[in-house]
Amino acid sequence: MPKSILLIYNPASGYFLEKQEDNPEAFFREQLSEHRQTCQLTFFKLESDPSSLLSEQLNELQPDEIWVAGGDGTVLSVAQSSVNTGIPIGIIPFGTMNLMARDLGMSLDVKVAIKQLCHASISKIDMAELNGAPFLCISNIGMSTRLTEERERLRHTSGWIRWPLMAGYMIRFMFAYPTQSVHIKLGNQVHTLQTRSISISNNLLEPNSSLIPQRKQLDKGCLGVYVAKHTSIWSLPRLIFRLLRKDWQSDKDILMFKADHVRIQLSKPRRKVKIMTDGELNEHSLPLDYHSKPSVLHILRPLEETP
Repeated sequence: MPKSILLIYNPASGYFLEKQEDNPEAFFREQLSEHRQTCQLTFFKLESDPSSLLSEQLNELQPDEIWVAGGDGTVLSVAQSSVNTGIPIGIIPFGTMNLMARDLGMSLDVKVAIKQLCHASISKIDMAELNGAPFLCISNIGMSTRLTEERERLRHTSGWIRWPLMAGYMIRFMFAYPTQSVHIKLGNQVHTLQTRSISISNNLLEPNSSLIPQRKQLDKGCLGVYVAKHTSIWSLPRLIFRLLRKDWQSDKDILMFKADHVRIQLSKPRRKVKIMTDGELNEHSLPLDYHSKPSVLHILRPLEETP
Protein backbone atom coordinates (compact mmCIF):
# COMPACT_ATOMS: atom_id res chain seq x y z
CA MET A 1 0.00 0.00 0.00
CA PRO A 2 1.52 3.38 -0.97
CA LYS A 3 2.40 5.67 1.91
CA SER A 4 0.33 8.79 2.46
CA ILE A 5 2.04 12.18 2.43
CA LEU A 6 0.55 15.50 3.48
CA LEU A 7 2.55 18.11 1.56
CA ILE A 8 2.29 21.55 3.15
CA TYR A 9 3.55 24.49 1.13
CA ASN A 10 3.86 28.21 1.75
CA PRO A 11 3.14 30.24 -1.42
CA ALA A 12 4.82 33.27 0.19
CA SER A 13 8.13 31.46 0.73
CA GLY A 14 11.37 32.74 -0.80
CA TYR A 15 11.46 30.03 -3.49
CA PHE A 16 7.98 30.80 -4.81
CA LEU A 17 8.66 34.54 -4.73
CA GLU A 18 11.83 34.04 -6.78
CA LYS A 19 10.69 31.26 -9.17
CA GLN A 20 7.04 32.31 -9.45
CA GLU A 21 5.78 28.76 -9.99
CA ASP A 22 2.25 29.04 -11.42
CA ASN A 23 1.06 25.61 -10.28
CA PRO A 24 2.94 24.40 -7.16
CA GLU A 25 0.94 21.18 -6.85
CA ALA A 26 1.69 20.16 -10.44
CA PHE A 27 5.37 20.92 -9.79
CA PHE A 28 5.49 18.56 -6.78
CA ARG A 29 3.60 15.78 -8.58
CA GLU A 30 6.03 16.03 -11.49
CA GLN A 31 9.03 15.75 -9.17
CA LEU A 32 7.64 12.67 -7.40
CA SER A 33 6.85 11.11 -10.75
CA GLU A 34 10.45 11.65 -11.89
CA HIS A 35 11.67 9.72 -8.83
CA ARG A 36 9.10 6.96 -9.48
CA GLN A 37 7.63 7.60 -6.05
CA THR A 38 4.14 6.12 -5.69
CA CYS A 39 2.25 7.72 -2.83
CA GLN A 40 -1.09 9.11 -1.77
CA LEU A 41 -0.43 12.83 -1.92
CA THR A 42 -2.60 15.50 -0.26
CA PHE A 43 -1.79 19.23 -0.45
CA PHE A 44 -2.30 21.86 2.22
CA LYS A 45 -1.73 25.51 1.34
CA LEU A 46 -0.43 27.30 4.41
CA GLU A 47 -2.42 30.38 5.38
CA SER A 48 -1.47 33.17 7.79
CA ASP A 49 -2.76 31.31 10.89
CA PRO A 50 -2.64 27.60 10.06
CA SER A 51 -2.65 25.94 13.48
CA SER A 52 -6.33 25.00 13.87
CA LEU A 53 -6.90 24.03 10.22
CA LEU A 54 -3.68 22.04 10.10
CA SER A 55 -4.55 20.16 13.29
CA GLU A 56 -7.91 19.25 11.75
CA GLN A 57 -6.18 17.98 8.61
CA LEU A 58 -3.75 15.86 10.63
CA ASN A 59 -6.54 14.32 12.70
CA GLU A 60 -8.62 13.59 9.62
CA LEU A 61 -5.91 12.28 7.30
CA GLN A 62 -3.40 10.77 9.75
CA PRO A 63 -0.70 10.69 7.05
CA ASP A 64 2.42 8.54 7.24
CA GLU A 65 4.63 11.60 6.65
CA ILE A 66 4.37 15.39 6.48
CA TRP A 67 6.49 17.21 3.92
CA VAL A 68 6.94 20.95 4.42
CA ALA A 69 7.93 23.23 1.54
CA GLY A 70 8.86 26.54 3.11
CA GLY A 71 11.37 28.34 5.30
CA ASP A 72 12.22 27.94 8.98
CA GLY A 73 9.14 29.83 10.13
CA THR A 74 6.88 27.53 8.09
CA VAL A 75 8.64 24.42 9.40
CA LEU A 76 8.20 25.67 12.96
CA SER A 77 4.46 26.29 12.42
CA VAL A 78 4.01 22.72 11.21
CA ALA A 79 6.18 21.27 13.99
CA GLN A 80 4.05 23.01 16.62
CA SER A 81 0.92 21.32 15.27
CA SER A 82 2.45 17.88 14.68
CA VAL A 83 4.91 17.40 17.56
CA ASN A 84 2.46 15.35 19.65
CA THR A 85 1.30 13.15 16.75
CA GLY A 86 4.57 11.28 16.17
CA ILE A 87 4.23 11.85 12.41
CA PRO A 88 7.69 12.55 10.93
CA ILE A 89 8.33 15.84 9.16
CA GLY A 90 10.40 16.19 6.00
CA ILE A 91 11.70 19.58 4.86
CA ILE A 92 11.88 20.90 1.30
CA PRO A 93 13.96 24.11 1.59
CA PHE A 94 11.88 26.91 0.09
CA GLY A 95 12.88 29.68 2.50
CA THR A 96 15.55 32.37 2.66
CA MET A 97 17.99 30.85 5.19
CA ASN A 98 16.72 27.24 5.51
CA LEU A 99 18.67 26.69 8.75
CA MET A 100 16.85 23.52 9.78
CA ALA A 101 17.22 21.95 6.34
CA ARG A 102 20.95 22.73 6.28
CA ASP A 103 21.52 21.21 9.72
CA LEU A 104 19.70 18.03 8.72
CA GLY A 105 21.89 17.65 5.64
CA MET A 106 19.14 18.44 3.12
CA SER A 107 20.24 19.70 -0.28
CA LEU A 108 19.26 23.30 -1.02
CA ASP A 109 18.45 22.17 -4.56
CA VAL A 110 14.70 21.59 -4.29
CA LYS A 111 14.63 18.70 -6.77
CA VAL A 112 17.48 16.91 -4.98
CA ALA A 113 15.81 17.52 -1.60
CA ILE A 114 12.62 15.83 -2.81
CA LYS A 115 14.68 12.82 -3.92
CA GLN A 116 16.33 12.73 -0.47
CA LEU A 117 12.94 12.65 1.24
CA CYS A 118 11.88 9.71 -0.92
CA HIS A 119 14.65 7.66 0.73
CA ALA A 120 14.95 9.29 4.17
CA SER A 121 15.16 7.70 7.61
CA ILE A 122 13.28 8.77 10.75
CA SER A 123 15.00 10.13 13.85
CA LYS A 124 14.10 12.24 16.89
CA ILE A 125 15.47 15.72 17.50
CA ASP A 126 15.12 18.37 20.23
CA MET A 127 12.96 21.44 20.30
CA ALA A 128 13.47 24.46 22.54
CA GLU A 129 11.04 26.89 24.14
CA LEU A 130 11.01 30.62 24.78
CA ASN A 131 8.38 31.51 27.39
CA GLY A 132 6.51 28.36 26.40
CA ALA A 133 6.65 29.06 22.64
CA PRO A 134 8.65 26.37 20.78
CA PHE A 135 11.48 26.95 18.32
CA LEU A 136 13.82 24.68 16.38
CA CYS A 137 16.96 26.59 15.47
CA ILE A 138 18.03 29.87 17.05
CA SER A 139 16.64 32.84 18.95
CA ASN A 140 18.32 36.26 18.68
CA ILE A 141 18.08 39.32 20.93
CA GLY A 142 19.47 42.70 19.91
CA MET A 143 20.87 43.76 16.56
CA SER A 144 19.51 40.75 14.63
CA THR A 145 15.95 41.88 15.29
CA ARG A 146 16.59 45.17 13.47
CA LEU A 147 18.13 43.29 10.54
CA THR A 148 15.09 40.99 10.40
CA GLU A 149 12.76 43.99 10.22
CA GLU A 150 14.77 45.37 7.30
CA ARG A 151 14.80 41.98 5.56
CA GLU A 152 11.00 41.76 5.79
CA ARG A 153 10.66 45.29 4.44
CA LEU A 154 12.74 44.25 1.39
CA ARG A 155 11.14 40.81 1.08
CA HIS A 156 9.60 41.42 -2.36
CA THR A 157 12.74 43.10 -3.74
CA SER A 158 14.83 40.99 -6.11
CA GLY A 159 17.84 39.27 -4.53
CA TRP A 160 20.54 41.17 -6.43
CA ILE A 161 19.17 44.41 -4.95
CA ARG A 162 18.05 43.09 -1.55
CA TRP A 163 21.33 41.57 -0.34
CA PRO A 164 23.58 44.59 -1.07
CA LEU A 165 21.04 46.79 0.73
CA MET A 166 21.04 44.39 3.68
CA ALA A 167 24.84 44.39 3.77
CA GLY A 168 24.93 48.21 3.86
CA TYR A 169 22.27 48.28 6.57
CA MET A 170 24.27 45.81 8.70
CA ILE A 171 27.48 47.82 8.36
CA ARG A 172 25.73 51.00 9.52
CA PHE A 173 24.17 49.33 12.56
CA MET A 174 27.37 47.61 13.66
CA PHE A 175 28.37 50.95 15.11
CA ALA A 176 25.02 52.59 15.81
CA TYR A 177 22.89 49.85 17.41
CA PRO A 178 22.40 50.69 21.13
CA THR A 179 23.80 48.54 23.93
CA GLN A 180 21.71 47.16 26.76
CA SER A 181 22.49 45.84 30.21
CA VAL A 182 21.29 42.26 30.77
CA HIS A 183 21.19 39.72 33.58
CA ILE A 184 21.67 36.12 32.42
CA LYS A 185 20.83 33.41 34.95
CA LEU A 186 22.17 29.89 34.46
CA GLY A 187 21.49 27.67 37.48
CA ASN A 188 22.66 29.61 40.55
CA GLN A 189 24.96 31.89 38.55
CA VAL A 190 23.94 35.35 37.33
CA HIS A 191 26.04 37.22 34.74
CA THR A 192 25.47 40.97 34.33
CA LEU A 193 26.98 42.67 31.30
CA GLN A 194 26.56 45.13 28.44
CA THR A 195 25.73 43.70 25.03
CA ARG A 196 24.26 44.45 21.62
CA SER A 197 23.60 40.85 20.63
CA ILE A 198 22.63 37.56 22.32
CA SER A 199 21.90 34.26 20.57
CA ILE A 200 20.36 31.15 22.11
CA SER A 201 20.57 28.03 19.95
CA ASN A 202 18.73 24.72 20.22
CA ASN A 203 21.88 22.60 20.76
CA LEU A 204 25.37 24.00 20.29
CA LEU A 205 26.64 25.89 17.25
CA GLU A 206 29.61 24.47 15.39
CA PRO A 207 32.91 26.35 15.95
CA ASN A 208 33.26 26.92 12.19
CA SER A 209 29.80 28.51 11.83
CA SER A 210 29.77 31.70 9.82
CA LEU A 211 27.01 34.31 9.43
CA ILE A 212 24.72 31.35 8.78
CA PRO A 213 24.67 29.39 12.07
CA GLN A 214 25.41 25.69 11.78
CA ARG A 215 24.65 22.75 14.10
CA LYS A 216 25.72 19.14 13.60
CA GLN A 217 24.13 17.67 16.73
CA LEU A 218 20.37 18.16 17.13
CA ASP A 219 19.58 15.71 19.93
CA LYS A 220 21.84 16.56 22.90
CA GLY A 221 19.15 18.19 25.05
CA CYS A 222 20.95 21.48 25.62
CA LEU A 223 20.95 25.17 24.72
CA GLY A 224 23.92 27.15 23.47
CA VAL A 225 24.08 30.72 24.84
CA TYR A 226 26.31 33.21 22.97
CA VAL A 227 26.70 36.75 24.29
CA ALA A 228 28.66 39.46 22.51
CA LYS A 229 30.08 41.61 25.32
CA HIS A 230 30.31 45.32 24.57
CA THR A 231 33.73 46.58 25.63
CA SER A 232 34.30 49.11 22.84
CA ILE A 233 32.75 50.45 19.64
CA TRP A 234 34.82 47.85 17.74
CA SER A 235 33.51 44.81 19.64
CA LEU A 236 30.63 44.00 17.28
CA PRO A 237 32.39 44.88 13.97
CA ARG A 238 35.32 42.68 15.01
CA LEU A 239 32.99 39.82 15.89
CA ILE A 240 31.22 40.00 12.51
CA PHE A 241 34.60 40.02 10.74
CA ARG A 242 35.60 36.93 12.72
CA LEU A 243 32.28 35.29 11.83
CA LEU A 244 33.28 35.65 8.18
CA ARG A 245 36.65 34.05 9.03
CA LYS A 246 34.85 31.31 11.03
CA ASP A 247 36.98 31.79 14.16
CA TRP A 248 34.45 33.85 16.14
CA GLN A 249 34.45 31.51 19.15
CA SER A 250 38.00 32.64 19.90
CA ASP A 251 36.99 36.30 20.20
CA LYS A 252 37.77 37.76 23.65
CA ASP A 253 34.37 39.48 23.82
CA ILE A 254 32.30 36.32 23.25
CA LEU A 255 30.84 34.55 26.27
CA MET A 256 29.57 31.02 25.63
CA PHE A 257 27.46 28.84 27.91
CA LYS A 258 25.81 25.42 27.72
CA ALA A 259 22.61 24.90 29.71
CA ASP A 260 19.17 23.30 29.63
CA HIS A 261 17.45 26.38 31.13
CA VAL A 262 18.37 30.06 30.78
CA ARG A 263 16.62 33.16 32.11
CA ILE A 264 17.40 36.60 30.65
CA GLN A 265 16.28 39.90 32.15
CA LEU A 266 16.97 43.40 30.85
CA SER A 267 18.07 46.09 33.30
CA LYS A 268 16.13 48.80 31.48
CA PRO A 269 12.49 48.46 32.58
CA ARG A 270 10.16 47.41 29.77
CA ARG A 271 7.21 45.07 29.51
CA LYS A 272 8.04 43.39 26.21
CA VAL A 273 10.99 42.98 23.87
CA LYS A 274 11.27 41.97 20.20
CA ILE A 275 12.93 38.61 19.63
CA MET A 276 13.88 37.03 16.29
CA THR A 277 13.28 33.26 16.52
CA ASP A 278 13.68 30.92 13.54
CA GLY A 279 13.49 33.89 11.18
CA GLU A 280 10.25 35.27 12.65
CA LEU A 281 10.03 38.48 14.69
CA ASN A 282 7.70 38.51 17.71
CA GLU A 283 7.28 40.36 21.00
CA HIS A 284 7.82 38.48 24.27
CA SER A 285 7.22 39.42 27.88
CA LEU A 286 10.13 39.69 30.31
CA PRO A 287 11.88 37.82 31.77
CA LEU A 288 12.82 35.53 28.88
CA ASP A 289 12.82 31.88 29.92
CA TYR A 290 14.49 29.39 27.58
CA HIS A 291 14.17 25.61 28.02
CA SER A 292 15.40 22.57 26.10
CA LYS A 293 12.83 19.90 25.15
CA PRO A 294 14.87 16.78 24.32
CA SER A 295 13.93 14.28 21.57
CA VAL A 296 10.32 15.38 21.07
CA LEU A 297 10.09 15.84 17.28
CA HIS A 298 10.15 13.07 14.67
CA ILE A 299 12.06 14.22 11.58
CA LEU A 300 13.04 12.76 8.19
CA ARG A 301 16.80 12.84 7.61
CA PRO A 302 18.55 12.06 4.31
CA LEU A 303 20.56 8.87 4.07
CA GLU A 304 24.35 9.13 3.83
CA GLU A 305 24.07 8.12 0.19
CA THR A 306 20.74 8.78 -1.51
CA PRO A 307 20.06 6.28 -4.34
